[in-house]
This record gives sequence, C-alpha cells and structure tokens, in this order.
Amino acid sequence: MLTAVSNIKITRLPKRTLAYVRNVGPYMGDTELFGRLFNTVMEWAAPKGLMTEKTEAITVYHDDPCTVPEEKQRISVGFTVPEKTITPEGIHLMTLPEGKYIVGSYEILPEEYKNAWKEVLDFIRDENITPTTLEFESYKNDPNTHPEGKHIVDICVQIE
Repeated sequence: MLTAVSNIKITRLPKRTLAYVRNVGPYMGDTELFGRLFNTVMEWAAPKGLMTEKTEAITVYHDDPCTVPEEKQRISVGFTVPEKTITPEGIHLMTLPEGKYIVGSYEILPEEYKNAWKEVLDFIRDENITPTTLEFESYKNDPNTHPEGKHIVDICVQIE
C-alpha cells in the first residue's frame, strides 16, 4: 500500500522532444544508474542553456518487465528540449506524442515506485482502458531537496 499522495486522471499531454541516453539491462532500484544516465544528458544540455524551469526530466520504459528478461529491458533517460535541437553522438532525440494519457501523480519514496506503477496499471485494467506501449515517468523535483527525500513524479501511460 502506498503511503503517498496519489491522484490518477485521464488527461491530454502535449507533444515533447526528449534528448536521451538509453540503457539496456537491469535498472529497477538502481538509483546510481539513473543518476549517471541523467547526468550524462545534463552535462551536455546545461552548458547549452537547455535546462530551464520548463525542462522535464523523463524516463521512458520500452519493455514490460513481466515479459522481457531483465538483461534485455530498455529505458531511455533524459530531458525535454526544443524540437530541432542538435545532439552530439551518444545522445539521441525521441518524440513523445501529444495524446490522451492516464497520469498518476505521486509523492513517493524510491521503494514505492513499484506500488505506484501497480496502482496506475490496476486503474487502467479496472476501467477497461486500452493502453498503447508508451509509458514514462516525468519527475517534478530533485528528491535531494525534498525534506523527506520524496520523489514528486507523474506516471504516464498513453491510451488509445
């Protein structure tokens, strides 16, 4: 059970461009891995003036952890940037399309992510909603600055 504040709704999200790096392999619970991946993109983006108050930190999950072996699971980690941004080798661009999404908003500890995802996916199942394959987390704070170390995050699942 979550000790977190949560709110799940259906909403329309705008199109966004994500500058990212990809990881293939185990990632669950590896906060150091996520830190390294985000830092790789930030070290490029910050000096270019791309880190603004409107920038979103996002992790896209490409594979179902229930059906894809851990060593083949892919995540893309990065930040939103203007659409026509030119990236260096090793940093890629992807478009997160405009559309309808289930968005679960949470204020959680790192160990509560699994339960938050379960709550969102249960909502989709219980409401008989058809998801697409696009699932991501949009982070709203730096947990290091939160008095309880909590992550303020939206869990987003695009729906048909």
